[in-house]
Amino acid sequence: MDGDRWAAMLSRREWMRILGAGAGLGMLGGLRGDSLLKAASGRGAAQVGRVAFPKGAIVRTILKDVPPDALGTGATLFHEHLSINLSGLGGGRGGQPPATPPPPPVTDDVDMIAQLVNKAGTEGVSCIVDGAHTDMGRKMADLKTIASRTKVHIIASGGFYMQRTYPPDIATKTDDQIADDLVRETREQRHGAFGEIGENPNGAELTLDERKVFRAIGKASVRTGLPIFTHNSYGTGPNVPRDIGLQQLDILESVGVRPQHIAIGHTCCLDDPPATIIKEIAKRGAFVGFDRVTTVQQIMPDAKKVVMVMAFLEAGFADKLLLAADFTGQRAMDARPGYGRTLTGFLPLLRQASVKDETLQMITRDNPRRFLAFVPASK
Repeated sequence: MDGDRWAAMLSRREWMRILGAGAGLGMLGGLRGDSLLKAASGRGAAQVGRVAFPKGAIVRTILKDVPPDALGTGATLFHEHLSINLSGLGGGRGGQPPATPPPPPVTDDVDMIAQLVNKAGTEGVSCIVDGAHTDMGRKMADLKTIASRTKVHIIASGGFYMQRTYPPDIATKTDDQIADDLVRETREQRHGAFGEIGENPNGAELTLDERKVFRAIGKASVRTGLPIFTHNSYGTGPNVPRDIGLQQLDILESVGVRPQHIAIGHTCCLDDPPATIIKEIAKRGAFVGFDRVTTVQQIMPDAKKVVMVMAFLEAGFADKLLLAADFTGQRAMDARPGYGRTLTGFLPLLRQASVKDETLQMITRDNPRRFLAFVPASK
């Protein structure tokens, strides 16, 4: 039984027992939503619904630049996939293409994806960030078609995924040359973020090329103002360092990226009930991405993710959490289809754990706007 179905069967008393006694979190189970808001605001966090943006700040959608408030009162999902095809791009075992050609990816059905996006709009989603780029088989034309058929804002991303998907010339270029290419491509294709940027599964450390790409992404971010969200390999094997998210943050900061423009992704796949690592990330000013919630093949059950979220919120970091499902459309016909699954599947678990709607609005509406908003660099 997967984590979300198991969690849905729990009574409130059982939830409080798990959240209070499990993982040594003390009185966490009795923590109320208003206490979470108070903790966050005590750190100087933005109040719900009262987010201030720098003069001239915009959010760059694939169709046009909009003021951050134009995203409305709905949720922004900072990492999903509307167009992706990793087959034949080093997606097989050992980084080699599969021996037998796979079927076309579900996201090739643009009509269906547009319908799923529209359905998400009715469920409270106002903006979706697509987390793929050229080396992940993303089709910009498909994103534009989807954006033209929905009222949901669509944001395209730039960058490179991981070592096994890099084009060959990455090995021969310097980080400055890669950054030049990224800046040019970003302006030509209207990227609104860099992401997802990561490393190979079960890697003991980032490869030299991956470190170079991270530096290049960071330099391109400094030059353009665009935010960055990362991919890490938590949960993919025993070799992955627990502090890999902090290592990613180190590299990006080393080239001048301000931490408030960084989201360290897939942190929800780390088995860390006290939320030790993500607290350290947030203390440094970066956002923490829980972007694999409600997935069917769960690395970490949603019930355990809730325990981590509650520890994180208790520490006063409600203003540093971002949510998404990393949905690729491959499970479009499963028990919980579509891009709204973060709202329809995961938020109810947080409500069961006594997180108030005001806090959830901060997490799903205000935090993503602050993360995505930037002042375009002068050319």
